[in-house]
Amino acid sequence: MTSRDPDRQRTRWATDRSERRSPHTPSAGHGHSVPLGRVAGIPLRLHWTFFLLIALVAAVDGSSGAKSVVVGLVWIVALFTSVVVHEIAHCIVARRRGAHVLGIVLFPLGGLSQIDAMPEAPNDELAVAIFGPMTSLALGVILLTTGLLLGVHIWPPALFVGSWWARLGWLNLLLGAFNLLPALPMDGGRVLRALLARHRSNLEATLAAGRIARYVGVAMLAVGFLYDIWLLLIGIFVLMGARAEEEAARHPPRRDKDPSEGGLRPSAEPGQEQHPVG
Repeated sequence: MTSRDPDRQRTRWATDRSERRSPHTPSAGHGHSVPLGRVAGIPLRLHWTFFLLIALVAAVDGSSGAKSVVVGLVWIVALFTSVVVHEIAHCIVARRRGAHVLGIVLFPLGGLSQIDAMPEAPNDELAVAIFGPMTSLALGVILLTTGLLLGVHIWPPALFVGSWWARLGWLNLLLGAFNLLPALPMDGGRVLRALLARHRSNLEATLAAGRIARYVGVAMLAVGFLYDIWLLLIGIFVLMGARAEEEAARHPPRRDKDPSEGGLRPSAEPGQEQHPVG
């Protein structure tokens, strides 16, 4: 991408991708997930491992009776509805910035926005990465404010007891804040890389963000080992994701000269950008 005219370059890249795309390009998670429908024109799928989470909730709450199982499952639906809102925000901004959105896949650990060939301009990555957490934070504020107007007690913060207005409000605030942790490939890590890339190369920015991500990932492992299995799993994901981001930056797709403008363009179909939500 040239620095002289990034908007023109981004538009041309989007056109090139649409011309090279096969009509048989699979949707997000195809072959490993169940389709749930579309939201804002974006395919939404449920990964097969999600059913393990449902089974776990049923097993843990089953000893307390059928009502506890139903309440647990309703909470899972509410939780992942918030995750979908978060991911849709990423996808809408990415689509407006010229990327092709393949879809969203829900996993037990959160959601993955599968985005084809994200634009390379730092401001584009910054906009896509930060809009998800900002949407979650805004939704949390709206839910808590509504609860206050309805006379609901919103303090102290609680996720599993009390009014649903308060529970979902705090959930979305936690979702937004957690995802702003500076740990690639989480949103906060992408925001950090985009800010660093304004004054250095993408490789240098990715390696610097990756180092910070490893520190955060190790901290998650330590705390998760002592207190929370989910945080432990997210820590593993962060360490693996940071390494993958670094490798992708070290070995970017080969680009050929564009005969029409003398610029550069990908020589092969780009891969998918995935935005995890912890």
